[in-house]
Amino acid sequence: MAQSVSFPFPGGETVAVPPTIATITLKATASSGGPITYVSNTPGTCSVSGATLSLLKAGECSVNANQVGGDGYAAATQRQLFVIPKRPAAVIFRNPGAQPLDTQPVQLEATSTVAGRPVVFTTSTPAVCSVSGTTLQKLGDGLCTVTATMDGGDIYESAKVEKTMPIGAALAPEIKFLSGYKNTTTTNEDGKVDPHGGSSETDWWCKGWCDASVSADGSSITDTYTYKNAPYTDGRWWRVWAELDVYAPHVSNISNTKDTPEGVRIDAQAALKFNFSQNQEWFATGDNQVEVDLILGHFNRKANNDACNVRVRATFKPSSPAPANYSLKLRDFTVSEACELKDLNPWFELQDYPVVAIRFASPVGNFKVPNPNAPAPNYQTTITLTGPITFQ
Repeated sequence: MAQSVSFPFPGGETVAVPPTIATITLKATASSGGPITYVSNTPGTCSVSGATLSLLKAGECSVNANQVGGDGYAAATQRQLFVIPKRPAAVIFRNPGAQPLDTQPVQLEATSTVAGRPVVFTTSTPAVCSVSGTTLQKLGDGLCTVTATMDGGDIYESAKVEKTMPIGAALAPEIKFLSGYKNTTTTNEDGKVDPHGGSSETDWWCKGWCDASVSADGSSITDTYTYKNAPYTDGRWWRVWAELDVYAPHVSNISNTKDTPEGVRIDAQAALKFNFSQNQEWFATGDNQVEVDLILGHFNRKANNDACNVRVRATFKPSSPAPANYSLKLRDFTVSEACELKDLNPWFELQDYPVVAIRFASPVGNFKVPNPNAPAPNYQTTITLTGPITFQ
């Protein structure tokens, strides 16, 4: 009589780090109920002892489950062929940024997540720069591309990271964060838009005092929070604020359980560029500074169980309420929200995690100068962004 052998897929386990050997218990059964014996067809990759399969190194593992037959049954065999994956590995290589064209060498620094595995640097732009060991020499104006590579051997995956450094007069490639707006909730690149505001009078939310609009051509967006009470005169503390959050292309939310992988990755880009304007009344208060936060994909849960994403911030003060182009150096951003993580380096954070969203906010809104063209009380704080937002 014919019989069959059921041999469930045994794969999925990665190779272990020697001298440890990863093992899998094989669990095949025969329709006759007879005993199963196992044989490795690839003993250099995986070996069998009884029903225990030992994973010796990464590669293809082939195992037969045999039933010899007898008691009226013919012999039967079933084979499983699967790949033993290498252990994951990564190279950490942060861009040293734009470099002047001079004879001063640049020392490259990179590490691998595997102890003892060296990182090797190479360049694919020999007319612009050369690499010897960990030393980079600058040869001409242009973009110098350097790759840091780690060979993982039999146990670990190989890993590499490529960085591009502007040399001399060259500029880093421009990254377009957004080009304009479809409406008050979506950018042209299908990123989320979130205009809002609030005050101590309205529990820090809009409560009907917010208004957002997009120009007919979609080139600009305006967010206004209007405080519609008379200012306190009895010494009580109070504040108002307006905020406009714009998200990276195709990003509609930030994960509240893990790192957010989507967003814009910074390489050698040196500045955030945008066009900004504010209303005359807010400008006239003198407290018209603007906070710009880059919200990163780096997640951590705080001790009180709050979900948190790391943010870095730069602050600028418009010299006029009129629309103007601004450029904020990324090296000037500091950590504004560390999510209870220690010793964060803002440039390393920008290198290691994507920019998921950009937040433009008024740390002190307008509660001093009323709008003369509207019924009192009417204190407006208006943020307007026009044109593209880019990194370069």
